Amino acid sequence: MIDFIKIYTNNKEALETNLKNKFDDTICSLNYYTGELQYPCRRYFENMEVRITNTMAIVRNSIHKYFNMINDLGSNNYTDFYYSDMIKAFDLLQIDLDENIEDCKITNLEFGLNIRTSQSPKTLLENNFIMYNFDDFSQIDTFGGYGYYKQYNRREYLVKIYDKGLQFRLPYNLMRVEIKITDSKMLKNFGIYTTKDIYNKSSLKVLFNHLIKAFDEINIIDNGFTDQKMPHHTKTFIEIGKSSSFWREIKQNKSSSHYYDMRDRYNMLLDKYELNTIKQELKDLLVDKFDLLIEEEY
Repeated sequence: MIDFIKIYTNNKEALETNLKNKFDDTICSLNYYTGELQYPCRRYFENMEVRITNTMAIVRNSIHKYFNMINDLGSNNYTDFYYSDMIKAFDLLQIDLDENIEDCKITNLEFGLNIRTSQSPKTLLENNFIMYNFDDFSQIDTFGGYGYYKQYNRREYLVKIYDKGLQFRLPYNLMRVEIKITDSKMLKNFGIYTTKDIYNKSSLKVLFNHLIKAFDEINIIDNGFTDQKMPHHTKTFIEIGKSSSFWREIKQNKSSSHYYDMRDRYNMLLDKYELNTIKQELKDLLVDKFDLLIEEEY
């Protein structure tokens, strides 16, 4: 669920004191002429970075990886990260920091789920994840054969889908669907102001609903529609509708009502000819995984 977090406080004195007490593990700059320590200062607890400047303190990185590393499960986030694991991870982090961070502001976080798929995520991403909201994906990366990744950028958040199994060379299919919220105002709209707010299951459910809303915007189309019995003009429309340039041209040269009517018609045809079974399967897996992770009692 919760992965990368960025926690901020301008009341940095306690954290700074704790870091200075562990000076052997703290990295700071040194003024060559005066010999005085200079900001920023950094210290790592497993993968979690604590960064102190002259005005603030930041704690950031993957809380999921932190939990796995501190429990000798490796530096990864492909395991199931239950609600109780998340609570324990924050408790352990506060022990490491020797400071209560529950009232510190959250300015950035990632929320994602790993799902086991019946088909290779790489194959699905290559062939079936066609567009995002009838637009090109903002980023596609193969990582030199060590992964497959698609991302769409919005102003307040990013949507990321990638082959987690290929990334870690796992012996099973594992896809990760994730949103990264980069706008603290959006988090506040979700009722998330401080670290303790994400302890609330209601906040996690709001994040999950946003993840599902983002997933719904992905244009995922089944294979084999050309073999189906349908009018030729319908096949042609479905085929050319897989091109973002087709939709971009309509958007630029037709009225907005025409553009959205065409989109609705296209989606209705996908429903009619059952070309959205992959999307529905993946969505069901996301719902089931969230229910599994959230309902385990702490």
